[in-house]
Amino acid sequence: MKQKPPSMSRIVEAAREEIFTSGVIGLRMSVVAAAAGTSIPLIYKYFGDRDGLVCEVFENIYSEYMREDILNAKKWLEINGGKDLIGPEMLALFPNPFSEHLRERRIWIARIIAATFELPDLRLKVEKIQEEADQEFDEIVATVHSLIKNRDHFPASVIRSMFRGLSFGHIFTELNYGHKPKDDDWKDLINFLLLTT
Repeated sequence: MKQKPPSMSRIVEAAREEIFTSGVIGLRMSVVAAAAGTSIPLIYKYFGDRDGLVCEVFENIYSEYMREDILNAKKWLEINGGKDLIGPEMLALFPNPFSEHLRERRIWIARIIAATFELPDLRLKVEKIQEEADQEFDEIVATVHSLIKNRDHFPASVIRSMFRGLSFGHIFTELNYGHKPKDDDWKDLINFLLLTT
């Protein structure tokens, strides 16, 4: 694989920061070029146009977040793989969606998903990332199911949808964050769902 020039990485990082602070609509190439220590023509040379730069930034972020879920699940499996699981041990697989990191992540994912409706190239890239992440996630679910004895299991696709829905579904709480559920109530719900799925 051909190594990307350092200036390209600086541009992507600067664009990410600019989108974070100003949003996609507020993305200004002049600000990105200045922050990256490069020129606007070089940005266009690397990415074709503004949409190409947005695609690159969003593809990187989406991939990073999908990898994070998979790596966290694999780390959890290393710790718990030898146990006979019953449910409560799996709470760590469902991190608190109201932590600042997951909150920021949820907002990025909402931006990315919204952009896929306007940017067909981004949609294709995100679909590919998602397909690969789904396959790995389903393999992890199959391993977890093998550790849970004496119980029927929902298909991995159902567990995957539940996991993502519970994590991402809280985007609606961003509209009125003061009404988010209490952390203990959230944990009780996840524990109940794990004991029944």
